[in-house]
Amino acid sequence: MRIDKKRQAAGAALIPLLLAFAGAPPNSSMAAATGASFPQPDTTVAAMRLPHAKPAPAVLPSCPEPAHDLGSSTCPLCEGRLDVPVHTLTVAEAESMGAAYADTNVTRLAHVDSLLQSGAFGAPGSAEARQQAHLLARLLTLNAYSYMVGLGTDRHTVWEANEATLRPAFESFSDPGIIPLARLVRSRMGLGHMCAHYDLSQKLHTQTVIGGRAFDVRVDDVKIDGQKTRALILKLPTSLDDVVEIWITEHVSMDVERVRADGPPAPYEAYVIDHIRGLWVHKAGVHRPEAFVFWVTPRDPHRKTLPETPLVGARIYVPHLRLHLPFILPDIGFEDLRTVDLPQPILEVSYLRGARYPEWLQAARLRGFKDWEGVGPLPPALRQRFPDL
Repeated sequence: MRIDKKRQAAGAALIPLLLAFAGAPPNSSMAAATGASFPQPDTTVAAMRLPHAKPAPAVLPSCPEPAHDLGSSTCPLCEGRLDVPVHTLTVAEAESMGAAYADTNVTRLAHVDSLLQSGAFGAPGSAEARQQAHLLARLLTLNAYSYMVGLGTDRHTVWEANEATLRPAFESFSDPGIIPLARLVRSRMGLGHMCAHYDLSQKLHTQTVIGGRAFDVRVDDVKIDGQKTRALILKLPTSLDDVVEIWITEHVSMDVERVRADGPPAPYEAYVIDHIRGLWVHKAGVHRPEAFVFWVTPRDPHRKTLPETPLVGARIYVPHLRLHLPFILPDIGFEDLRTVDLPQPILEVSYLRGARYPEWLQAARLRGFKDWEGVGPLPPALRQRFPDL
């Protein structure tokens, strides 16, 4: 059990971290409002209006190269020319987007609660009925992947934000992402990629507030693969009563993709983050995550029953993982971190603090709701793509 907890703790902290490169989510009307061809991750978010996207400059400034080659690669969002417009989000836009997703989730939770109270799952007070309602809530609510991968796969616009743009949204909404805003110079998403650039020129030790919670963050020198490099270090608690450190270098980049499949074992949509560079986990050794996948039964906000084969899950791939365990336990190698915590739905912090959600949902000790867990098997196509998942 001790080994399993150490293995899971490193992965558990990565789930909220990987939700963070965009700030707050856009909605299905963004394409019409901005003039950009925005991919629609969900068609039920309330309408909102944004200004027209600004044309991109002929040549975009490049992110500085890291002091050492630690697995980073050329970023298509930072180097060379872009033939699509760049839209820089404002504070008002980010907050409006967050409110749109939070309102949608509140509506969907209310919908599930009305089904429960009407007897759609059996006797409303029974444990079985409440469990079915809880599962349907996990299938229907939207998390940061709904907008993050949507923006990242946009082929017509590159979306940009910075610390000042995102801070109010990160303080007002739960789980918009947990990547630290401290020293964030710029984040970009589009063309199948996402990246973030940090100013790590000066060492510091402070706290950053995200979703109403304070997290310890510092800038310091670390050793990765025997090389000294500067990193932003974030301490994150996990669901296993443990703490891990996330190390972030000056430039973090990754590829993003959304996949829809009819199965097997049943229809699902998968949100894939692959080829992660510039991000490390420090817990019983130093590990670099390569990929993360979140999959779910295609969301139908009008659904009144559970699908025959409900699917929702999240897994992370850390190849060649070896945990350096203390005391007399031998070091043990793992090929992946396997199952990790599901991303939580985006909601207003005040909604959670005021316990305005249905009573069959219970607050977790660290964040979000209790028992927010995956259901169903890992789709074979995802296992084939990432053999160690």
